[in-house]
Amino acid sequence: MLFDIDGTLVLTSRAGVRGMNRAFLELHGIPDALNDIPIAGRTDRAIVTDAMRHHGVNPDDPTLKALHDRYIENLRIEITRPIPSHPSGVLPGVIELLDALANEPDTVTALLTGNFQQGAAVKLGHFNLWDRFPFGAFGDEHTDRRALVPIALGLAEQAGVRTTADRVVVIGDTPHDIDCARANGARAIGVATGPFSREALLDAGAGLAIETLETSDQVLAWLRE
Repeated sequence: MLFDIDGTLVLTSRAGVRGMNRAFLELHGIPDALNDIPIAGRTDRAIVTDAMRHHGVNPDDPTLKALHDRYIENLRIEITRPIPSHPSGVLPGVIELLDALANEPDTVTALLTGNFQQGAAVKLGHFNLWDRFPFGAFGDEHTDRRALVPIALGLAEQAGVRTTADRVVVIGDTPHDIDCARANGARAIGVATGPFSREALLDAGAGLAIETLETSDQVLAWLRE
């Protein structure tokens, strides 16, 4: 099972957005750089590339790397500074579901997230979840989230887990999570703990859509079908 992070496993009080905006301000003098850029469900590489182009910055490799590195520095600070208007913490049912999946035969949990890998490590490390996932496909590797499922399959094989796309389940809180699964012949679970409703996730093609991960028995029963 491949887990998204933001809105699925944790909420971070928008620490990622704050850290990225601060990086654009510090490096390019652009305030609130992400204000007009679609974010939910997209890869960090796509978000940063679009923001740079929107503001007239050339997204070449050195410029992208500099922004990535400054963002990670800022994220380490922002993750410790939640703001009252946006919640922060591990989402309901996450720990219980991960514990249940750890005891489920022939099931491996990993990550499939638009976050840069180091950003994912900062966010999940802050909530003591990073070590729960042996590998993952991250937003450093491609602008297109659809490309992350084949990457995850390759990483699974390297870890000694041989499987096929039709046995993969992607779980996330946006239509992009559902789309990347369906585009690769994988199954998808939508969880409405992010910006999209259960109905919107079903409309996007989720095989199962739930309000929160507190319904872990329902998830396990669906997986066993």
